[in-house]
Amino acid sequence: MLTERIEAIWQQLHAMPEPAFCEVKTASFLAQRLRQAGYCVQEQVGMHDGRPATGVVGVLDSGRPGPVAALRSDMDCLMFKQADGSERGIHACGHDAHMAMVLAAAEELAEQGIPCGKVKIIFQPAEEIGKGALCLLEAGVLDDVDYLFGIHLMSSQMAGSGQAIATVRWTACTLLRAVIEGTPAHGSKPHLGVNAIDVGAAIVGAVNALHTDPLLCGNVKTTSFVAGGGSLNSICAKAELGFDLRSTSNAEMEQLRQRVMDVIQGTAAVYGAKAAAEIVGTCPASSFDSTMAAVAREAIVAELGQGGLIDAAATTVGEDFNFYAMYRPQLKTGFIGLGCDLRPGLHDPAMTFVHQDMAHGCRILQKMLLKVLTL
Repeated sequence: MLTERIEAIWQQLHAMPEPAFCEVKTASFLAQRLRQAGYCVQEQVGMHDGRPATGVVGVLDSGRPGPVAALRSDMDCLMFKQADGSERGIHACGHDAHMAMVLAAAEELAEQGIPCGKVKIIFQPAEEIGKGALCLLEAGVLDDVDYLFGIHLMSSQMAGSGQAIATVRWTACTLLRAVIEGTPAHGSKPHLGVNAIDVGAAIVGAVNALHTDPLLCGNVKTTSFVAGGGSLNSICAKAELGFDLRSTSNAEMEQLRQRVMDVIQGTAAVYGAKAAAEIVGTCPASSFDSTMAAVAREAIVAELGQGGLIDAAATTVGEDFNFYAMYRPQLKTGFIGLGCDLRPGLHDPAMTFVHQDMAHGCRILQKMLLKVLTL
């Protein structure tokens, strides 16, 4: 049965969590299963830091003319610091479930056959750091794809077991790091130094004073401030700050990002300090294709009934799937949010969900894919 198949896949993937661009065992397992199902498989797809990345792409060709329809899943886990200072990988964002649903869908499609065209199965690395989709785009993986679908487990606050969201409205996000370089001095002679803590505190205050259009839900907050740690009678010469930026508008995100950069550089200059700022990760807000939204609604109702359909829902979370439509505007995309009573929430190491709901997600993806092959 499908439920047992997906659960067995999930158990194996859940037991081998690997972080961004390190999904070696995960990729090997997925590639092997796709080959066994009859797919033509390419491994080490994409490049990262001058070396082959861990992307996996499988193609199933019907031998008949038609479009190329693709399913995409992310692969990487999250890393959590343990009490002893070590780090442990945990699939706390549901990527193991996403892979299980997409792989099971791929296997069933190969067993049943597809009416025309091609099916492309894309296992993408490094979603959590916002670089995996860009890596595959640069590799040309999406160049021949007409339709692309993704799926994500959703928290219980957004959808419950037996429900699915036809259109998930993702938010644009940027993670930014700034390093402030002051001038060290003895605490008795502060006039001879530039205190990086003072500069950092001024930057935090200035960033908090930035205002955005309330209708676009833009915001920026300081998420990290690391400084000092040396002698208590020494002027601190270095501080490192982290910022999280969010907006429902890609245009506003670009403006907000530039304003934060300007505040960092300008404030540091006023104090006589130096500042270097870098973008650590970024994801665009989602765009929507009305035709694919209709395909998603039809597939969800066919699987879960009218009561299981949530037409659309917004989240303040980012998702790098949205890079695909941004850089390939001709691509028609759809993204499903799967309800599964997920608690207490995504990115929580104790996250749990109703595993039987993965079968619903798998069948919804199959229905959507088969629909667009014959549009």
